[in-house]
Amino acid sequence: MAIEIKELAITYYPIPKSGSSSVKYALMALDGKEGSLSGFDPDNDVHGHLATNYVDPFFPTYDGHKGRFTIVRDPLERLLSAYSSRISDTRVLTRPDVDKEKLERLGIPVDPDFDTFIFNIEKYCACSWEIQFHVASPRYFTGCSLFLFEHVFKFEQMDRVEAFLSSVSGRVFDLPRLQVGGRKISPSDLSPAALAKAMRFCRYDYGFLVDYYDPQKWGGIPEGDADDPSTLHVFGDPGALRDGRIIYPRTPRNLFHFMSKRSLIEPRIIL
Repeated sequence: MAIEIKELAITYYPIPKSGSSSVKYALMALDGKEGSLSGFDPDNDVHGHLATNYVDPFFPTYDGHKGRFTIVRDPLERLLSAYSSRISDTRVLTRPDVDKEKLERLGIPVDPDFDTFIFNIEKYCACSWEIQFHVASPRYFTGCSLFLFEHVFKFEQMDRVEAFLSSVSGRVFDLPRLQVGGRKISPSDLSPAALAKAMRFCRYDYGFLVDYYDPQKWGGIPEGDADDPSTLHVFGDPGALRDGRIIYPRTPRNLFHFMSKRSLIEPRIIL
């Protein structure tokens, strides 16, 4: 599940839009394998060599052996970065693997502004695996407990990641800054309604990262409905609609657990 560099006795759990391109490139360089990267597009090529994988978001992850570390990011800023890089810059909604028929049926554009994107985020997740992947909760990549990690770094403190990698490798190492180009969007660019919806979407991540980020920085998390979509709901049933919204089971694991414990046909009790 994780990226293990045995020679350095470290294990990295990458989270999309949290510096993973730069760290993966650094790990390949420390492992002497950066020469296998494409000089044309190392930002994306690096992910083909060191994949980011999902884990069960409600189970602790034990597959790392030594020096387990990850990098976390303010949930709202991570969501805005996912929009900027995937929607605005890369234009993933124009790619062949996007469900164009579903986009048309749901009546959502391929080049939305952020307000349109966040107000329809559950629908966009249903149409594109790349959007699902980049907005999914960090718990889908680290498991439910950060206490198992020897090191948890904040995205704004990449200098500490540099110091850590230099320490374990025994040589001074400058972390490359990949995926830093393109258009940037900040919380101040959002309408009040879009900001509220975005904070509701990130509400469980702020709880998960309570020791690292405070939602009050952006005005807090407004009250809402339990059915409101969130980063934990992005893998729901794209075919189930209610009042124009896609309905999500809480997580795939919850749904599978329910189905395994409760069959669709109730057994008869004969006395």
